[in-house]
Amino acid sequence: MTILNHDFLALTLANPESITPFQVSFSSGVGFVEETGILRLEPKQASAVSLVLSVGIHGNETGPIELVNQLVSDILTNKVTLGVRLLVIIGNPVAANAAQRFCDVNLNRLFNGAWQHYEGFEAKRAQRLEKAVSDFYALSPADSEQIRLHYDLHTAIRGSVHEKFVIYPFVEKAVYNKQQLGFLAASGIEAVLLSHQSTTTFSYYSHAVHAAHAFTVELGKVHPFGKNDVSRFSELEKALLLLIEKAQFAQTPLSALRVFSVQDALVKDDDSYQLNIAPNASNFTQFEAGYQLAHSLKSEYRIKQNGDAIVFPNTNLPIGQRAGLVVRAIAAEDLSLV
Repeated sequence: MTILNHDFLALTLANPESITPFQVSFSSGVGFVEETGILRLEPKQASAVSLVLSVGIHGNETGPIELVNQLVSDILTNKVTLGVRLLVIIGNPVAANAAQRFCDVNLNRLFNGAWQHYEGFEAKRAQRLEKAVSDFYALSPADSEQIRLHYDLHTAIRGSVHEKFVIYPFVEKAVYNKQQLGFLAASGIEAVLLSHQSTTTFSYYSHAVHAAHAFTVELGKVHPFGKNDVSRFSELEKALLLLIEKAQFAQTPLSALRVFSVQDALVKDDDSYQLNIAPNASNFTQFEAGYQLAHSLKSEYRIKQNGDAIVFPNTNLPIGQRAGLVVRAIAAEDLSLV
């Protein structure tokens, strides 16, 4: 078997549920298609960097899929020289073929073993993706110099005041990595949201279980395959190419980033629960102190400080689940960095 026309995406979508593993060769290394949508690329020259690029964890988020598929094609056709260990994951090909976010359950809520509580394709897929990441990092050099990375690339249905932003996983002692933040700024990221608790997302799994520098990266709005303006990812592509070829992190001053911390989680506590925002309100929409942001027959939530904003608003979910986050801007220079 082969990757016809060096198009890993086409191969994956043509075999959405399973594929027989096989090997491919290219000038700067060797590749292993380990399962549908899972491609491990090993450079000829040893590298201390082990990089996971995951896309399509939600099947309709096609822009990052097209970006990473082109990177893979350029590696396989020797336009790009592979200088790091690279694991490429197209997360949910079944949903991608259906142009849906997911089939049975949100795949990005099934990691850290949460898949054990569900059935269906996504549950099995989360288990397989955890294994792929674990196996990949296990093959990395066993020394203190190794660098484990995971950038989980997404787009969103809802617009955002800051088009490109990342979720920095919960860190126990709130000490953040200056080099990674500089790299994200150089990649065109405008804002960083500091997560306030452990989660069951893919990037948090890599951070918590494998001590990787791992981030959920939001890159703009959802569009169908073939309708993405990939030039909007040009800064990220340039930074990734420098990393993939030279194992170097592009850097931009952290002053280019807006940083936000979570103040409160809004939880749907009743079927009457409503958010007092426009249906198309953007992520990071700000409010004045005292504004009634949410209410139900059981509770209400009012904004505590001018400028507090909402991220990920959604009430179309079961009682007890998160309906949004209230976040507040903080100064980047106030972060504890290492």
